[in-house]
Amino acid sequence: MNQDWKIDKIDTSKVAEAFAKELKEGQPKTYFLNGTWGSGKTEYLKEVENVSNNYFKFVYLKLWKPKNKASLAQNIFEAIHPKFYWLKIILYIALFVIIVLTGTYLSTITIIQRQLSNHEKSWLVVVACLITTLITYYQNNFFDMDRLLLWRDKRNLQRKKHPRILIVDDFDRLHKDVQNELYLFFNQLNGKTRIIFVGDFDKISKNEDNYLSKIIDRQIGLPVQLQSDNITKLINTKLRNNLENYKNPDKKSYLYKYTRDFEFNDIAKIFINERKNARDANKYLNYVQNQLIGRNKLDKVYLTQELLIIYLYLFHRNYYNDLLNNHSVVQEGKNKTEIENLINKILFTNNSLRISFKKNPTSYFIDDLATNHSTAELIEASENKEKLKSIFYIKNKKDYLEFYYFITNDVAKNDYSFMVGVAIEVVGSSEYEMPNDLIRFVLQKYASQLYDERKAKINSQLSEQEKLKYKASADEYVISKFEKIFNKVQKETDHVVTNGKKLHIYRELIDLFNLKQFSYDDYAQKYFKQIIISSEKEKDFGRKPYDAETLLYVLNFNYDQIKYNKFYTNIPPTIESQVKIIENLCDTEYIYFWNIYLMYPREFLPVVSDGNLLYFDKLRFSYKGETYANHVLARCRAIRLAMR
Repeated sequence: MNQDWKIDKIDTSKVAEAFAKELKEGQPKTYFLNGTWGSGKTEYLKEVENVSNNYFKFVYLKLWKPKNKASLAQNIFEAIHPKFYWLKIILYIALFVIIVLTGTYLSTITIIQRQLSNHEKSWLVVVACLITTLITYYQNNFFDMDRLLLWRDKRNLQRKKHPRILIVDDFDRLHKDVQNELYLFFNQLNGKTRIIFVGDFDKISKNEDNYLSKIIDRQIGLPVQLQSDNITKLINTKLRNNLENYKNPDKKSYLYKYTRDFEFNDIAKIFINERKNARDANKYLNYVQNQLIGRNKLDKVYLTQELLIIYLYLFHRNYYNDLLNNHSVVQEGKNKTEIENLINKILFTNNSLRISFKKNPTSYFIDDLATNHSTAELIEASENKEKLKSIFYIKNKKDYLEFYYFITNDVAKNDYSFMVGVAIEVVGSSEYEMPNDLIRFVLQKYASQLYDERKAKINSQLSEQEKLKYKASADEYVISKFEKIFNKVQKETDHVVTNGKKLHIYRELIDLFNLKQFSYDDYAQKYFKQIIISSEKEKDFGRKPYDAETLLYVLNFNYDQIKYNKFYTNIPPTIESQVKIIENLCDTEYIYFWNIYLMYPREFLPVVSDGNLLYFDKLRFSYKGETYANHVLARCRAIRLAMR
């Protein structure tokens, strides 16, 4: 674990000094230092020992270790005299060596049938008697070594010069029998030496029998700095510092400012209520670093949600497994736990967001990889012409959905004017291909922003001279901005934005007439009238892509705002009055026109059929000796057949 992600050693020196002073000046007492496992109790006592300036000798008794099978007397003696342990090992080894050497020697002389000298016999007898005696004493307990050691332990613990403080570490983890044995022993030392039990008071197995009250004089709580409240503040600080300052060398740092925000207060409350400690905190931070940095999830997931998932994985595995298996966990009902309410609040709200847990749960589970693009990568794509064009050309919505969610939620406050230019270039380079919703959204968003921008400027505190820039009507302001982009695209690319393509962009993609801000004022009326007249005068009119758009405007396709007396003619045009122009359209434009006019405005497919044509009253007039509807249907069928 990177040290930058680890909670630093917490300074408890001031509190430790006060406790050390109490130990020094007060009478010998028995204390209980209360705290959960891993909360820093031992580290705190080390600090007390450090600030006591060697006035006391701290003796740490650790009986909870699984491999510790020595008696209580031996454990205490070894804690007071650490060198005794090594002396005991040396004696055991020496005895083993003597036995091996003696056995080897006897085997040797037996093989070579050599007579022993009197001197050798004497030594063998002495060694054999010594070994036999020691084994016999050990097996039959003729000598109670534990009693001797306990007597020495009491003498050592009660000495007044350089007094001892006995620390019984993790007392709550000891077996009942060991605890009972300790009660009996320490009861004899009560008031004669300083003893500090260390553990979680609530978990003491004999607490209900009131044994502790007979032995312990005073309970001591951990310093505030080691309490869960303070630990959660340190976690929050570590998270914010590390996440805000982490920079991917391949990206610009400013790209990350949209994805590093998170809310930790709710998780902090659970952390405090569940009495998590510094050890839990460092374990948690280790997983956060591993998942966000090691697994490259940073900027690809919502931090608050990932932080909760990690917490559940470490401390509430049952809820995590439910999420892993079902992608949901909390059912409807009133009797929800605190953690269930938190899961509902953090994981199952804002479900429409692009990279939320609800939308993309597999990216959040431990050790899974986030397969989506980071916000930084999406911002970069939105500012790169070639990458943006490749996205705009995608027809399958599932393949561009991630980018669509990104810009529709306006996460990065994108520069829509740049994207509009790329979108218009893509539309201008294609013929009759249904543009994806991404292009439509970009164009509509830009138009809406232009209206809002003009309105905000007019209502601002600009000088009258500065406001002159916005004296034009809202429609003129928007149209003029789009005209600049049309001209820029034609200048920088080989694609000509024809009048038909402009009309297609305004009608189908921008859909100005459905924008509440668009009033279709005199300027707009004249603008579209000029485009239509100009288009109809072109020699090859009806042969170019999107020329049929002119007819859609003339025939007032779904646009009640058009004022004919200002726009085109005093008498509203009809299908019959435009037959000559319609029939002059090339086959692709002919099919395009009828599909749009017959209410298939967003796809170019040869779908003109009896159901949407023959019963259309506006086509019930005679044309070349037959009903015009029959003529149109016959021609459309012929075109469809030729296109196969």
